[in-house]
Order: sequence, then structure tokens, then C-alpha cells
Amino acid sequence: MNNYRLISSVVFCVVFAGCKPAQVQTEAPPPTPAVAAAPAAPEVSCQLKVGYESWEPYQFRGYDEQANGLDIDIVNAVAKGMSCELIFSHGNWQQLLAQFRQGELDVLLGASKTPAREEFALFSEPYRNEQFQLFVRKTDADKFGFESVAQMVAAKHKVGVVSDYYYGDQVSALYADEQMRGQFVESAMSEQNLALLLDGQVDGMLEDNFVGRALLRRKGLSDEVSAHQVKLPESPIYVMFSKQKVSAEQVGAFNQQLMQLKQSGQYQQLVGKYQG
Repeated sequence: MNNYRLISSVVFCVVFAGCKPAQVQTEAPPPTPAVAAAPAAPEVSCQLKVGYESWEPYQFRGYDEQANGLDIDIVNAVAKGMSCELIFSHGNWQQLLAQFRQGELDVLLGASKTPAREEFALFSEPYRNEQFQLFVRKTDADKFGFESVAQMVAAKHKVGVVSDYYYGDQVSALYADEQMRGQFVESAMSEQNLALLLDGQVDGMLEDNFVGRALLRRKGLSDEVSAHQVKLPESPIYVMFSKQKVSAEQVGAFNQQLMQLKQSGQYQQLVGKYQG
């Protein structure tokens, strides 16, 4: 009887052990996928301080107080390709040129190349052309049958110009003549020349043909002042770089990006914005 109980107990333990639930294997959580790091912002390889004036449609300060115009759009596009940051500073041409010569500005836009400027500046490849034209009061348009600025100043008529602008060899030669120099009246900016013209203090003013027309539209003076037939020869325009602050290699990089801008068609798209 005791043996029977013993055997029964053994069988019961074996069966009981066989019915014991299997231990649950806890599965490790899948590895969290690595989050890709955000691409680093491109490093700025240079920083240039750019001077610009009020010379619409090429350069002007907009209602948002930001630099605007064709020259601004072009230099911004080129600088982007160079990974270069631009800081804009507004002023009149005399102020900007003085700051440039003192090393306070790195770049000036819309510049003509002259031997005097090449002493302290490097120049880009030409990026557009420019042509100055004579503007007169409409009441005098029929009276002034001059075919050149030389004829006008020889007849003792006064012509308004902007200080330190380069108008080409013809006007430079006239200005260098002591007998003719007094016929030129200098102003700090185009708006002052226009005021002198309206007040009768000058008989004409020299201005880029696009800038002059834009100025008259903006001031609502197209019925009082008109473009004269006298035009100066067309000339190439450059970006001017300070020899103190900018290397020849940087100017070369600027020229390379300018060429790519033209080849891509983007340059003509920028120009088209201002040809309406």
C-alpha cells in the first residue's frame, strides 16, 4: 500500500512537472532607427561690404529699406554661387567712393574703369553697358539743337553732373579745359541735378537714359523734362573691388560665377525684370 502511494506520488509529480507552463521569452525591442543628422549649413567663405546708391533701376533702397535693383540682383546671384555673404551700405556716390578708398567698403557697383581708379581698385569683367543722355526742360527742347555736349557748353549753357561720376573721355576733356569747366555744375546725386534743372540753374543734365526716365516717372515730371537727342557713347560697367580688402583670387571667383550666371540664362531673366 505504501509502495502504491509512493509510485502514485512520483507519477503525480512527473505529470505535474510536465504541465508546468513554459517560461515566456521576452523579445528585445527593435533597435531605434538612427535619425539622420540635419545637413550642416554651408560655410560662408567670404563676407563683403557692398556700397550702393539711389540710382533706380540699377540700385536703390526700396520701401522695405532693403537694397534693390538690377545691380543688386546680379551681385546677390553671383555671391550666392561663391558662398559669400553681402552686407549692403547705402549712400551717395561721393560718400561711397570716399569710404571705399579708406577701406571701409569692399565693393562698389556700377563703376566705370579708369586709370585713376585702377590705382586703388580691382575690376570684374563688364556685367552691363551704360549710356548717358542729355535731359532738358521741355520748354527748351526745340531751342536746343545741339549735337553734342561740347556745343552746348561752348554756347555758355550750364550742364548738371554728379560729382565723381565718369561720363567718358569727351566730357572729361571738356571738364579738364579751364574755359569749359565753369559750365558744369556738380551735385551729390541725380535728384539734385533735376531740382537745379527745374529751377533754371542749369540748362541740361547728364544722366543714364534708363535712370533719367525712371527718375522722371517716379517724380511725376515727364511732362516737364524730356530726353534730348544728345547721347554719349555707350560704355562697359564693372564691379569695383578694394585692393586693400579683396584678393585677386576672389575677383577671379566672382568673374567665374558671373560667366556661369550668363550661360545659365539666369542673367537675362534678371535683366528682363527691369525692361518693362
